Amino acid sequence: MNTATKLPRGIRERNGALVAYLTINGKESKRTIGMCTVAAAIVQRAKWLEEIRLGTYNPRPVAAEPVVKPEPISFAAIADRAVEYYKRHARCWDAVETRVKVFKEWFAGRAAASITTIEIDEHLHANTGTLGLKWSRTTSNEYRVTLLRIFSLAIDKGLLTFNPATKADRYKGKIRRKRVLLPHEEVALRAAITADYPDKMPELDLALNTGVRRSNVYGIHNKRRTHMEPLRWENVSLDFKVMTLPRSKSGEGYQVPLNQAAIAALKVLQARGDGTGVVVRKPSGITLKSCRRWFEECLKTAKIENFCWHDLRHTFATRLRANRVPIEDIRHLLGHDIASMTELYANPDLGLLHEAVATLDRKPEQQTGTSNVTEIRKSDAA
Repeated sequence: MNTATKLPRGIRERNGALVAYLTINGKESKRTIGMCTVAAAIVQRAKWLEEIRLGTYNPRPVAAEPVVKPEPISFAAIADRAVEYYKRHARCWDAVETRVKVFKEWFAGRAAASITTIEIDEHLHANTGTLGLKWSRTTSNEYRVTLLRIFSLAIDKGLLTFNPATKADRYKGKIRRKRVLLPHEEVALRAAITADYPDKMPELDLALNTGVRRSNVYGIHNKRRTHMEPLRWENVSLDFKVMTLPRSKSGEGYQVPLNQAAIAALKVLQARGDGTGVVVRKPSGITLKSCRRWFEECLKTAKIENFCWHDLRHTFATRLRANRVPIEDIRHLLGHDIASMTELYANPDLGLLHEAVATLDRKPEQQTGTSNVTEIRKSDAA
């Protein structure tokens, strides 16, 4: 147990054991419960309080019933509980399930309460190295957060009193992705699409001009994730130039206005069907569930490295910022709840920053338009 752990009222920790504080005839008394979970201690204290109320409490029973020490809960058990929690409450839980398999190898056959912060650090450090050989620092932080959540959920249920992952090492600093599609890369990518997959161009135009996530266009069909419907024509209004997304990553839906490029792309897609049902289709009318194969092949042909579909969303936001669109407006276009998240997507434009520092090249008199020195007459000073 950890003395720093906040325990419920009337229960404290002394020398590794839990102690109940009671009030008998106006006087405070304390009684050792023993080594047990917080939940068991709460039940025992409530039993004693009821005996005090009824007048049957015996502080020194002749044959006191021993407090049954429960079997220590295993790490595997609290990890499985966490996976079930994520399945019920999270949209994407497959990553958690994968990490739990790794954790079970680390702590096979171990009681959850026996795991220490030092052990966690050792495992994280052993798996973190140069990108491409082992985990990146971002991946290490994600594993730490998952482990932190596993113990936190167990503490919330009264199964544990201490979270060893709280003080585990975390790589500090803003580790974020800043990749955007550069102008010359877009030219090469469009050339590759035209050559190999010309019918896919509307999908690229839609992504670059709306900034919507891949899941909002193609849906989520992975059995290990919460199902999500793809974009449907009933959520698109070409007359009002707006696209409504029923669900975003945060759960809340939002609307995206359509520019001329997005409308042109949607009209091409509309011609492939009857204007109802799923939006993204092949020229034959067959609906699509993914863009991964053709997009990755075109990136390879265009020799564009370290780029993924989600980077088109970053490109959308960054280009808006370069066009001097306020960050608050970009936030609404991306469907973000807070502006700080939007700043991770809308990278500062170097050209605008050059203009900002260029203002310092002006001389002081050009900036103020007034003289720098005001001469005070001696007669006025006297």
